[in-house]
Amino acid sequence: MPSAILIDRYDNRQKPTLRAGFVSRSSFLLFAFLAIAPLPLNVRAWSFILAFSLRNFPETMCGIAWTAMMGEMFSPRLRARIFAERNMVTTFISLLATVAAGQMLDIVPWPVNYAVLYLLGYGFVMGSWYYLTRLKEVPLSNEERTNAPAGLKAFQAACGDREFLRFVARLLIIYLGFHIPAALWTILWVKLMGLSNTWIGMFSTVSGIMSFLTYKQWGKWTEQYGAQTVLLVTTGAHVVVPLVYGHFRSPYVFLLINAVTGAFGSGLNLSIFSTLLDITPDATRPAYVAVYNIALGLSGVIWPLVGVSLYKAIGMTRTLDIAFLLRTGAVLAAGLLFAEKTKKGPERFERGNEKITGDKQQTGSGRGVS
Repeated sequence: MPSAILIDRYDNRQKPTLRAGFVSRSSFLLFAFLAIAPLPLNVRAWSFILAFSLRNFPETMCGIAWTAMMGEMFSPRLRARIFAERNMVTTFISLLATVAAGQMLDIVPWPVNYAVLYLLGYGFVMGSWYYLTRLKEVPLSNEERTNAPAGLKAFQAACGDREFLRFVARLLIIYLGFHIPAALWTILWVKLMGLSNTWIGMFSTVSGIMSFLTYKQWGKWTEQYGAQTVLLVTTGAHVVVPLVYGHFRSPYVFLLINAVTGAFGSGLNLSIFSTLLDITPDATRPAYVAVYNIALGLSGVIWPLVGVSLYKAIGMTRTLDIAFLLRTGAVLAAGLLFAEKTKKGPERFERGNEKITGDKQQTGSGRGVS
């Protein structure tokens, strides 16, 4: 909430993105120093935890401002395609970086390996920051800024927007099934099955490759069928994951499951991001994104703890069976909410143009980016 209020004090979204991003990314230098600092190990550990926690404030502010800026720069008609291609490229680069970093950590001795890795990471993220400065944003008009609620009133507007609240409610229902088993995968792979680092790395690699291969296609389907339809389809594809993990203890089966979730997960992430930008108005988008982050963040903290408690009480298989039932119910509930909305009328945006069918402020008007 403080992040969204601070962002609203700027005359555009780029300035807070750059300033918060600079502070957040500079923490890489501190992490590199802590790896080799001549301090007792417990002091270094707690210093790292404290620094990593404090970094979350500028990181959150940067993320909210960046999301708001992207919503203003690109029209709804182009967003799915643009971000599908962006995500495809970043996924591929992340795969390459992960493989290279893993090799370097194994070859170079501790603690020099981590210090060098953070310094290299700092160089790349600041290169990204430089190119972010090259974007030419056209800020909101004075009329839009003056007429839009600001500060806590922007949060009141977000909490009073029924369409936005329905979207958040659908996601909370969906993520109930995702978050309950979230902490169990590592317990299953490492503690119960004793899988090697190679196997666990292969799961991430295969998932990343499938995301890279499918992002562009999901962008086309999102344009063709709408973000919310893609959201339901991709969520449905994840329903069977807990059931398979609970009853098949084979790394080869897990590899196949990670390939499927990688392919459909890219569509899920893209559809959620596209829908969030579509249903949030430009002038008050930071507050909307903050409310969205708070809701999903609380879900991500609470439900994994519930999942671990269930695992300790009734075992892994039964807990994952419950997660399967929850995911099935979540998809059905979200589908009913989506069908109810469809009966009431078309989405706020008509596909193929940027006309608004409701009476709300225009969103994602694509003021321009060069």
